[in-house]
Amino acid sequence: MTNWDVLIVGAGQAGCAAAWDLAAAGLRVAVISRPPSRGKPCAGGVTEKAVARYRFSISPVVREAVTSLAVSHSSSPVRHLSSATPFCVMTERAELDAFCRCQAEAQGAVFHETAGLTGLEQRADCVRIETREGAVFSAPWLIAADGANSAVARLLGERHPAGAMAIEGCVPRESVRDYPPMTLDFGVIRGGYGWLFPKGDHVNVGLYVWRHGAAAPQRSALQRYCQARLGAEAKHVAGYPLGTWLPHTRLANGRVLFVGDAAGCTEVLLGEGIYGAVLSGQLAAQAILGERPDVFYPRALAGWREELQQVSRLGALFYGLLPVSSRLLQGRLGGTLVNGFAQGLTLGQCKRQWRGAQSLKV
Repeated sequence: MTNWDVLIVGAGQAGCAAAWDLAAAGLRVAVISRPPSRGKPCAGGVTEKAVARYRFSISPVVREAVTSLAVSHSSSPVRHLSSATPFCVMTERAELDAFCRCQAEAQGAVFHETAGLTGLEQRADCVRIETREGAVFSAPWLIAADGANSAVARLLGERHPAGAMAIEGCVPRESVRDYPPMTLDFGVIRGGYGWLFPKGDHVNVGLYVWRHGAAAPQRSALQRYCQARLGAEAKHVAGYPLGTWLPHTRLANGRVLFVGDAAGCTEVLLGEGIYGAVLSGQLAAQAILGERPDVFYPRALAGWREELQQVSRLGALFYGLLPVSSRLLQGRLGGTLVNGFAQGLTLGQCKRQWRGAQSLKV
């Protein structure tokens, strides 16, 4: 058995953010994850507020900086929203995760690859996990950063509500009819949108549904959208759930803290998850470096929980009122969001800024 100060299961954005902070503080950190392959399916857009949370520059893996967003609905023409400075940068998720892992390793975190977990036991003073390879790890605290289908949650008997759904693929640039700007197409799938994210040598294309069951983001639907918008077929197609249940779940189970998608930290309106992942990973690390992590961590993340509660209500209203709501997004509301994101604001802060501007007009 190998003893550590902290175990982290999952080496995505939440896991690496926690690993960096804990290892930088001098703790012995073991990160247990599946071998890196193509990486977690993810559109890979990183908002400025997320960029600002990293302890290091991610510029080496930025494909494009985005200052313009095309918003459309089948019932209205395309509207282009712009900001003076970038509001988002495009990354390839596998590259971003690998880069963040290297940064955490440089601080002293140790990564172990596994095909999966077979057991988890909580004791009075530690958490003990066993991998399929028979390796056993033990530490006083464990951070579950292993996604919406968290194996740690399953082993603990935790059940989460259904979250959002997405499916994505990529098209080589040379196969694309017209290289697009960052695009959100509402109305191409019920209860969601289609996206086009330009990344230099290819375009990431996908479908997002804000609530499981609202529609089925299937491969055939993605290929129809891809052919209609890009004149080509998407490759490397993968579907995945997104954890959007933070407002309705607990963040700690004994000596286990949940972060990222495992905690449901993705916002439901547009499905942005990287900011919530990095934020929750850092706050979990901060809690472990203090006293009573199981008490302090939920308190520390209370602000983000409250924001996602508001965004959840906003998402239900937005998708329930399409196409009227998409026309609002094409107008001043969208302009406020784009400029707010460029300032590093959250969606909730942008909403409050827009309401303040509206009240001043009255």
